[in-house]
Amino acid sequence: MAVRIKVGLIANTEFSEPLELALRDAGSNIDFEVRFYDHQDEAGRLAHELEGIVDAILFSGPVPYYVALAERPLTVPASHVVFDEASLVKAFFDLVRAGVDPATISVDTVSDDVVVDVCRELEIDPSGIRNMPLVDGRIHDDFTGFHIEHYRAGHTRHALTCRSIVKHELAVAGVPCHFMFWTKHTILKALDLLVSNLLQQRYRGSQIAIGLLRVNTPQFNGAIADVRRHALALETYLLAFSDRLGVNLLDIGSGLHLFYTTYGALRRQTEEFTVAPALEPIPLPGFSLQIGIGTGASAAIAEDGARKALHQAEQRNGDGLYIVFDGDRLVGPLGQDRTRLIRVEDAAIVQLAERTGVTAANLARMLETVGDDKSRAYSAVELAAILDSTSRTARRVLTRLTEAGFAVPVGESTPIGHGRPSTLYRIDLTVPGNLSS
Repeated sequence: MAVRIKVGLIANTEFSEPLELALRDAGSNIDFEVRFYDHQDEAGRLAHELEGIVDAILFSGPVPYYVALAERPLTVPASHVVFDEASLVKAFFDLVRAGVDPATISVDTVSDDVVVDVCRELEIDPSGIRNMPLVDGRIHDDFTGFHIEHYRAGHTRHALTCRSIVKHELAVAGVPCHFMFWTKHTILKALDLLVSNLLQQRYRGSQIAIGLLRVNTPQFNGAIADVRRHALALETYLLAFSDRLGVNLLDIGSGLHLFYTTYGALRRQTEEFTVAPALEPIPLPGFSLQIGIGTGASAAIAEDGARKALHQAEQRNGDGLYIVFDGDRLVGPLGQDRTRLIRVEDAAIVQLAERTGVTAANLARMLETVGDDKSRAYSAVELAAILDSTSRTARRVLTRLTEAGFAVPVGESTPIGHGRPSTLYRIDLTVPGNLSS
């Protein structure tokens, strides 16, 4: 039996007809709650009305999506329809039917890559097209002024916009304008992706989580009674730990203990992976505790992640807890004394990974070590130690960071003996351009 899903749709009233046509071909297991707005500022209110009655929300474009998020984070999965190549091809076709040369237009919202790809496919010279993509949710940039400026300067003869408010403002200014609609294929693709993400989150709670807990015991040469007292205190501590976390600990030797739980239980116990409520300081001098937890669809993946996470925890002095999701996404350190929280699944790190070509896990390790200190320079060997990788991998990471503007060579290290000098790099994982200052 198919699982029924309720999706909220928020769209401009001008999209009502194409939206209705598209939804006729949506999956039969999906129910819809549709809300239309006349002005983009209504999107936040409509989204918050839908949160309590739907499983996920799909916005008809990036503008209402970013408007809603600016008010407050949504409590259900949400995404927006992207104006992709199919949408732009349709718009170009409409322009040609209206007697407009697509090579003489200004475009907004769509990415530069989409414009170039469509022009290549349709054999259109893109050099005369002026484009203003929507970047990082900057919906309040002057898109209307952009079209007007190029039209009045004679650079363009027609405007193509994805935004109804811009369309109305251009009409008042006397600038010829065409309104871009997405295609049925585009909205169904966005809907399929949203539902897929929703189901993945819904059933992820059944994934396995395996933890490895290591107790570091100092050298102790006291009386036998004191040794037994410490052993009893440690056993009492570990029993309390297992009760707080709701797991059974298995002693596998050499101070290492193993436990099992599920992704959903772990998420609740760590308050969305932000704290470690079960990790209390050991009430014995010189003792410390490191914990690594891994999650995955199988025990093998989860155990491998637990070992990676434990290795990260062991690099710290004192207590620490790290989590590795699905073998490659690192979160940590979690704990009472944590000073920095690295969440690889955060959008900022994921976006950084996409821009640089460096994995999110490696970026997380670098952020934890480099932090806000942009003055220190690193060699490939030093970076390899941070990444727990080979020097070859570290050099490849430095090359990609340099190409993306997040690292810059600042000199060479002085070799010991007859060794070759190593290039030193200053790394700034915040905003490209800072390194030149």
